[in-house]
Order: sequence, then C-alpha cells, then structure tokens
Amino acid sequence: MLGFGYAIGFMLILVLPFVNQKLAYGKNSKFQDQLDNWAIFLNVALCTACGLVIGFSDLRVFWLSLFIAVGIHFVLFYFSQGSWMVVLAILTIGNGALGLLLVDVPFLVFALIDGGLKMGVGLKFLLQKQSALESAKHISV
Repeated sequence: MLGFGYAIGFMLILVLPFVNQKLAYGKNSKFQDQLDNWAIFLNVALCTACGLVIGFSDLRVFWLSLFIAVGIHFVLFYFSQGSWMVVLAILTIGNGALGLLLVDVPFLVFALIDGGLKMGVGLKFLLQKQSALESAKHISV
C-alpha cells in the first residue's frame, strides 16, 4: 500500500514534466542525473537484497531493513537535493536500526516515525521552494 503511493508519485514526476518543473529550481547537471539514477538503482538493489537475504518470515525485520535501505539511497540524492537528504538518510537509517534493537517497541511506532520523517522533509522542501519563489517575485518587482 505505501509502495503504491511512492510509485504513483515517482511516475507523476517522470511522466508529467510540469510537476518536476514546479518542484525543481532548475535543470539537473549530467552528474546529478547520473547520481539520481544510481540512487534509484541502489534502492531497488538494496530492497531486493532485503527480500532475498532476510526473507519474509519476520516482517518486522524485513520492513525495518527496508527503512535502512531507503535511508542509504537518500545519501546519493545529496548532490541534487541538498544537505537535507543526508539528514533524512541519517534519521531514516537510525530509525530502522533502533527498530531492530528495541524489539519491545511496536513496529507501528517506527513505521509512523519513518513516514513522518519523509513527509516532514518533503514538506520542508515544498515550503522552501514556495518561499524562494516569493522572494524572487519581490526582487523582480
């Protein structure tokens, strides 16, 4: 279910160029595009490895490992999205690792934290973009 939302958002950005233009400050360099592609490949590879190595017998361990894998792939987005991606990576990896260590805490707590972290940083990006656009309007007037 959560992966479905990710896939829809990802496809909207790829298929509808105006969505990307609305969210982006400018065009990525070739280097940034390459690292973004590597980040996506790394995410697919790490998530696949989680399924193959960890398996599905313990869903808590599987999902927490996925949180860590997704956090690792955020590091490469630093080059196109900025330092907040490293912050998100550290927090997401830390949340997943804590979930593996604190077995008495319900999984739902870590899932909600994971979602909250990602939505919080995403909201920060949207608000940051909006304030930059407003500043540009004031300068051009």
